[in-house]
Amino acid sequence: MSRWRPEALGAPVWNRLPQARPTFSRRPATYDLWLKSAAGVVIGAVVFNCFLAFVNTRVAGVSQNMVMMAEALLIAMALLLAADRRAGLYTVVAVYLAYMAMILALRPELDLKAIRDGLIPIAFYFLGRRVRDIESVDRIVLLSAAIVVAVGFFEYFLLDLFIANINILKYYIARGSLEVGDNYIEDSSLFISGTRMQGRNLLPFLGTHRVSSVFLEPVAMGNYGAFLALWAIFRKDMDRRWLLFAAAAVVIVLGDARFGMLVCFAIYAMTLVYRIVPRLIWVLIPALITLAMAIYGLSTDALRWEDDLAGRWLHASWLLLKLDGFAVFGMSPINGFLEDNGYAYSLHQIGLVGVAVLWSLYVFAPLRSPDAWRFRAGLITYVCLLMVVSSSFYSIKTGALLWFCAGAVDVWRGFASRPEHPPGS
Repeated sequence: MSRWRPEALGAPVWNRLPQARPTFSRRPATYDLWLKSAAGVVIGAVVFNCFLAFVNTRVAGVSQNMVMMAEALLIAMALLLAADRRAGLYTVVAVYLAYMAMILALRPELDLKAIRDGLIPIAFYFLGRRVRDIESVDRIVLLSAAIVVAVGFFEYFLLDLFIANINILKYYIARGSLEVGDNYIEDSSLFISGTRMQGRNLLPFLGTHRVSSVFLEPVAMGNYGAFLALWAIFRKDMDRRWLLFAAAAVVIVLGDARFGMLVCFAIYAMTLVYRIVPRLIWVLIPALITLAMAIYGLSTDALRWEDDLAGRWLHASWLLLKLDGFAVFGMSPINGFLEDNGYAYSLHQIGLVGVAVLWSLYVFAPLRSPDAWRFRAGLITYVCLLMVVSSSFYSIKTGALLWFCAGAVDVWRGFASRPEHPPGS
């Protein structure tokens, strides 16, 4: 019996293959609704503190419980929108909650904030993984930048009117983060660090006011500016990319974020050499920094620290050395102020095992495109440097957008996937 040949039908085989159906640029309405909802949650995480401060100033007093409920609602909405048929999200959340329940059971008092700190990156990272096109993320980042810059200019040029509607100090007192008399400047309604008493480091002629915009405190403002620079450096084919660079510069200058500016330079330098750094080194960077802090803190004979880069490193080293063996594994009660050292704060809140696992999961998470490593290298640099001087990395007002973008990048198909003629162009 002879073998059947398609040519026997009389026409070339390629003429009888199924023809490709025309593609349409229109996306399903359900996805568009989902994307708008996800964008609303992310932008809401950026601005909700500013909104609550307005409510506290002009409408009715807020409380710590109201702030916690707002954050819990945003995290719950992110988890709901991130849910799909894959088991990754449910597995990570279940294991994390079980682990936190175990270490919190060993503490003399319950600290729900410790659970929240780890849920923010998990929820918003998996939310970002459901985004289908990186251009949508670009638009969300640009929208957030426009809001932050607009409110920042409002605060700087019309400070009295801004404070009349958004009294930052009263809001932090109402939520229990500060007490009456904590501010260094008499009659100031800004955050404690909202005034650079010794003068600005960036463009001193702008005065001593450090703008905080929707974040209400300058440290988060500087962190956000560094993130905008990270995204602009990474997204080399982004439409209107120059606007993002401009927004990053404005945010950092308005907030007088000298450390944020140094982080921008470090991110750019790292993106030039990231290809030659083994992945194991990326995992070990936080451990190496923590070890260097401990050695420096034990060896120095300094008695006081100054508010400069060397002084902040010294201060962070002392905070790290306050941790005992139980605190390193997250099993100690609250023991003083640790927020000026993100590494000490992480160990105390989540424990060495939890921090190591969550960090390793991100570093070794699979990528759909080699181009995504460029962003991951920058993000690791960003996180590791900022945690030297602050734990604000865990704040939802900057962390939500950061991890949303990180998740979207990990499922992105790379620069080669950009269509030559995008839909609607």
